[in-house]
Parts: sequence; structure tokens; C-alpha cells
Amino acid sequence: MSCRYIGKKKMVWLVVCMMSLMVLSCAAHKGAAPLPVSEATETLSHRLGIPLTDEDNLELYRMVAQWIGTPHRMGRSTKKGTDCSGFVTNIYKKIYGKSLARSSAAMLATNCDRIDKKSLREGDLVFFYTRRKSKRPSHVGIYLKDGKFAHSSTSRGVIISRLDEPYYKKRWITGGVVR
Repeated sequence: MSCRYIGKKKMVWLVVCMMSLMVLSCAAHKGAAPLPVSEATETLSHRLGIPLTDEDNLELYRMVAQWIGTPHRMGRSTKKGTDCSGFVTNIYKKIYGKSLARSSAAMLATNCDRIDKKSLREGDLVFFYTRRKSKRPSHVGIYLKDGKFAHSSTSRGVIISRLDEPYYKKRWITGGVVR
């Protein structure tokens, strides 16, 4: 069958699939050399301070990188300013095509199944309380990897933090897998 009868998009898809199969079959062999990390992945890894491989969800990391430094603005959800739930809803809509509730408490209640820290995977949500008199979720972020998560802090805007930082460790509620 010639390329003329296969659409360009289908041909690209076919080539990508075939290359993926070759890479996966080679990597499955014991003692296979690790896959090289592309220069773009290395740059992104350096920018975010997270060791990335080409096997990570690079679209998620690219999107997070675009939001880093966005100032905190309560009730907003744009790159000119966003609160934590606005940041999370934007990322989830663009990366996963899912619409989430607009508050952290509502996200946990309506969009997520609870999980513990040990079960967190890339893209899961992490919930915290920030009000002294209430242990209800009032802050949310997106888990990345290696104990790090992206969120919009009130003081520094969109940043990457560690779950084991004393502030977040003390205020941890739960992780959430989005349904």
C-alpha cells in the first residue's frame, strides 16, 4: 500500500506506533541501556527542578512550566493571576480534558477518590487545609513525582513544593485520583 492512499495523519500515527513498539521491545530486554533523554526534556527538567524522562507525561510538565510564576489572585484562573483551584482546573481541562469543581473542597467531594501519599501518581491531586479552625480542604495542587507538587501559593504564586515541607506535611488531608 503506498503512502498516497493513507492520510498524512494516519501515516504519522503509524510511524509513531511502530517506533514505540521498537523502543518498548528493546527496553524490555534485561540489561538494555536506558533510553536517552531528549534535549527538550532535559531543559524542562532543569527548569522545573525535577528529573524527567521521555516516559513522563511531558505535556503535564510543559503546561506546569508555562504557569510557574503566575501570581496568586483569589477567585481567578488565568495566567495573569490564579488561585489554587483555578490553576488545577485549567491544567486538568487542557491536559486530561476533564472539568473539575471550582473549589478544593468540592473537587475532593465530587471529582476524586481518596488515596494515601504512598499511592500518589503523576497527575493525582493533593489536598490540604489552611484554615486553623477547619480541617476542610482549602488548598489543592497537582502531584508531579518524587514527592513534589505544583500549586498556586498565596505568597509566591504558582510554584513547585515538596510534600515533606513542614507546612504541607502538617496540613496534609489526602491525595485524590480524579474519576
